[in-house]
Amino acid sequence: MEAERAAKRQAAAVAIEKVLGPNASLDPRIAAKVDAVASQIPEERVIDVRSATLNGFYEVTATLVLDDKEFRSLLSDLGIAVNTATARSHSILAVMDEFLTSPRDLNAPLEELEVIRSEVGQSFHDRSKASSRSASASASASASETHVDARASSSARGAESHDRGAELAGRGGSLAAHDRGSTSVSATEAKSLQASDRRASAQTRSASSASSSTADVASEQHDNQFYMKLVKYQPQGGSPEKTSQTYNALVGQLQDYDLRVLDNDAFRSRYFKGRPLTIQELQDGAELAKYVSFARTDGNADFFMVGTSVIVDAGTSPVTGDLSCTGILSLKTYSTADGESIASETISEASSGRTVNDCAGNLAKKLAALAGPVVGARVQEYWKRRSAYGREFVLTLTGKSLPLMVKTAFAKALKGVPGVEADTQRASSSTRLQVVLTYKGADPLDQAIAAALGENAAFAALDSRTNGNQVLLCLGPCDEVAPAEASGGSAR
Repeated sequence: MEAERAAKRQAAAVAIEKVLGPNASLDPRIAAKVDAVASQIPEERVIDVRSATLNGFYEVTATLVLDDKEFRSLLSDLGIAVNTATARSHSILAVMDEFLTSPRDLNAPLEELEVIRSEVGQSFHDRSKASSRSASASASASASETHVDARASSSARGAESHDRGAELAGRGGSLAAHDRGSTSVSATEAKSLQASDRRASAQTRSASSASSSTADVASEQHDNQFYMKLVKYQPQGGSPEKTSQTYNALVGQLQDYDLRVLDNDAFRSRYFKGRPLTIQELQDGAELAKYVSFARTDGNADFFMVGTSVIVDAGTSPVTGDLSCTGILSLKTYSTADGESIASETISEASSGRTVNDCAGNLAKKLAALAGPVVGARVQEYWKRRSAYGREFVLTLTGKSLPLMVKTAFAKALKGVPGVEADTQRASSSTRLQVVLTYKGADPLDQAIAAALGENAAFAALDSRTNGNQVLLCLGPCDEVAPAEASGGSAR
């Protein structure tokens, strides 16, 4: 029995260190309460007890299975939840939209559009220049032939018998050699007709030659097919619900972890001034950065939690006859100073109820009951690690002139500040020195550094500005030396 009590006490000490940090059980304030913690753990939480004799000693191994939230509450009730004060000093502003919708019916779309288009082409032939010249030559040749036909017809007028085909065929040789009874054609007229025929023949040959030399042919052959099908289903979501039941249940869960959650209703209405804006619109646009900045400056929030819960009405269950619903909750929490993410989670669940609203309320509680402990434990874990290993700070020293000896004296004093570890210089110029460091001291960092530099006359007029993990030190009033950085320009 003594060995089992000792094993249970040792298991309780290990659990305390998992929650509060390494070597927390050695702290005098906590060491005196370890036996009290072990005695408050129910026997059913002690499982897998094994005993053996080793080198003349009786040895017992015990395993504890503890609920994280219950164990943290026990430590808080005993007054040894040392991280609680640190976590509560950094408030969280949470904003969440809740959507109550129905599933998409893939068998019954609201609208369906189908477009089919076909384009088939053979060729394209461009002979604009050749056609113009050829048409001119053809018109000239036609006029000449008409003139010849008219003269030939005049010469044959009054003939008793005349073979017109032979007469036209022979007009190129001698139009005067007609039947003796016909009217004769003078030699001058015959020469004129022959010259006209030669000009027409030459123009025709010239047009043919020009056509063959200036032809511009471009051919194309295509067969284009276009198909488009658009199906519209009923929208999922739409406008968020006026009251987020998941948000209310989640805040209660976070309060069980002793986290300070700011009331978002009044803050959101004051910032948006009655203008509706969903979380999706926040994340897709530039409003999110403005909202986070406003949350820090006006709401004094160190962390910002944004989330969305979607509850889907799944209809009546054929087994129970109750209405069933499914839902998904997505959360992420990050610092308003530098955007560091500290807790994110996605949870899905199903529930039932007598009505849609009843089902949605039951599901909201289940989602919050699952997500709350995960997010709450991660936030507390974040502060446990920061207490154990320190927080990262970006420290900037600025002035109108920073000689090398001044920067050297500053770096030397910085290494002697209690709680400062792993300081690394990131940037240096004649007016600016920036260092990234880890600090886990109890005093504010700027005051701890000022105390270390108190005896150096070069830093007698040292001024400071702090914005989250951004610390600005100025040789002189910060508003005069570095107004841009004093207003937050040094943020990472």
